[in-house]
Amino acid sequence: MYCKLAIVGLEQRARAVLLPYEKRSALQIEQWQACLLEGERLVVYDAPIALYLADWLARYVQKTVRKEVGSRTGTRDQLQRYQHVITQQLVAAGKRLPGHWVAYESIAGMLGSSNVMKAGKEFEGIDSVDSFHSHQYKDSIGSLHHSPPPINECHQNNQRIQALQQHITSLLQGRKLLYDEWLSLGAQQVSENKEQLLAAFRYAVLQGSIKLRSAVQLVKLSGKRPLLRCLRCYETELTESEHHCPFCGEHCYYCKTCLQMGRARTCSVVVMGHYRSPTTDAPNIHPPSRVLDLEAFGLSDAQQMATTKALTFVHQRLTTRRLPQSIRAASTTLSRQFLLWAVTGAGKTEMIFPLVAYMTKLGGRVLLATPRRDVVLELAPRLRKAFPELSIATLYGGSEERWQHGQLIIATTHQLMRFHQAFDLVIIDELDAFPYHGDERLYRVAEQCSTKHGVRLLLSATPPAYLQRELNKGRLAYVKLPVRYHRHPLPVPIRLKTPLIAEQLKKRTLPSALIQALHSSLKDDAQVFIFLQRIAHTEAYAALLRASFPHVSIQATSSQDAQRAEKVIAFRNRDIRILVTTTILERGVTVPRSHVYICDAEAELFDEASLVQMAGRAGRSGDAPNGAVYFLSQQWNEAQRKAVKQIKSMNELASDLGYLLPQYRSKRQGVWRK
Repeated sequence: MYCKLAIVGLEQRARAVLLPYEKRSALQIEQWQACLLEGERLVVYDAPIALYLADWLARYVQKTVRKEVGSRTGTRDQLQRYQHVITQQLVAAGKRLPGHWVAYESIAGMLGSSNVMKAGKEFEGIDSVDSFHSHQYKDSIGSLHHSPPPINECHQNNQRIQALQQHITSLLQGRKLLYDEWLSLGAQQVSENKEQLLAAFRYAVLQGSIKLRSAVQLVKLSGKRPLLRCLRCYETELTESEHHCPFCGEHCYYCKTCLQMGRARTCSVVVMGHYRSPTTDAPNIHPPSRVLDLEAFGLSDAQQMATTKALTFVHQRLTTRRLPQSIRAASTTLSRQFLLWAVTGAGKTEMIFPLVAYMTKLGGRVLLATPRRDVVLELAPRLRKAFPELSIATLYGGSEERWQHGQLIIATTHQLMRFHQAFDLVIIDELDAFPYHGDERLYRVAEQCSTKHGVRLLLSATPPAYLQRELNKGRLAYVKLPVRYHRHPLPVPIRLKTPLIAEQLKKRTLPSALIQALHSSLKDDAQVFIFLQRIAHTEAYAALLRASFPHVSIQATSSQDAQRAEKVIAFRNRDIRILVTTTILERGVTVPRSHVYICDAEAELFDEASLVQMAGRAGRSGDAPNGAVYFLSQQWNEAQRKAVKQIKSMNELASDLGYLLPQYRSKRQGVWRK
């Protein structure tokens, strides 16, 4: 799409806006003019400009003029000042263009004019904005079109459109959608016809309640190549299309990273709605103790301790922002993130209930983000039962609720790309898991989802190393929950020295130490997880186990198994006794009376976090809290040592804090096996 830059507003209060249109059609200025309020003026640059460049210009002049108004008396005509700054930047862009034409020729049109090269060369002789206005190419690049204010009858007829504008503004609160997605949302949620919908949309754009941006931003217009960035996922390595774009006719750039969410191009529009938090205007933010009855949530003493600290942090964050800037700048409570470091099986889901209740009682919006769709589907009924009064929506690929609004949103990671400053509390579950782990773009997406003064609550049993460094330096607020809800210690892994799985499969024999341990687990009536590092080995290893245990039900599953969900259910129901699997089941699966065997534990794939998570499948139920965990390996490496050290340190901390059951407090040595 192309765009015409426009300035709209009153003399003392104006703003730059984008008026996008497809290359194959013309921009109808009259349609936009009809949406002006009385007394407003619309100044349009007639020359077509590539959308991503127009977006860059609009952001630049908006920032420049706002800074000038803030430092002056504010009596200067803002409309005239906007025109001056825009013209100045068009001159600068044109003067830069000839020297970099080879670098720019494949990007969507630059200034979009057929005279751009000729005009660019002529710009070399222009030294000022004044000389630009008298230049012969002024009309092809920067001529102005002044729209008169709308006639009274037109303004009166727009009253229904204004009411519709308020509705779509509400629908778009905090949303960040491609133009086609916005049309889909409007068609589903608004009963009016498309013409009325678009008229209300134009009205919202001109009044500033909706912003239009380029899906791919121009970050920097200098050097041999312009720096581009996807506005949705913040990727900077973009791909040039091989064919002419049907919308702009150019070889535009697009983002491959978030392609599954729709194509973000240099010529595609992103529609952004503004969300204003009710907590911003609230005269008083009551502390959690005045809003909640924490006892009603049925938490253990340890869970209450951790939840209270998280609630206190949220309250401090909400109240500190009201202090003067000089005090806020020096305050350590200004950190927007709080880490809840809780061992596997600690009951993190139950602990977030009071946080959801507190924020929603204040009128705020909450996002619960989790890496996997199955977790979204599991959490939704639990949260709907706990909060029947709340509007709750679930968002994931293929969700039928993707355009619904809710005070509580439960979403998979990638759905966060469709929001911007939309939530007062963002809860990120399993931040150390794929796809969060190691992807800085998704961390930034999560940051952009929270409001300017919002809070992010990070949940993890195995926080990444960089977060542990931050909390050790005192830069990150956190709380450690070292005990499970049943107050038994975590099972400490036992090492069994065994050959590699590949060698066992080659010789078609199981090590005697493994066979003996499995007999012991089955005698204890345990459900047995056997974790392998390679999907290709799962079925073959299950067959090898069946040969040694012919009367035991043994199955294999992995991420490539279409029947994985059914097998997990059968395993939980004890129809399967031994399940050979991969790290696909290292999280989010609770099976009573489980024992865990991690084969090739020295493998590079199994880092400290992965080993702790897999070990965490054992001992989760109160009726069998002492499930066994085995590390099967040829070598005892650093990851295994760190995993055992972390588990032991959590047990020791739980004992020191008095959270373990009385029978364990004087038996450290016997319970935490070396």
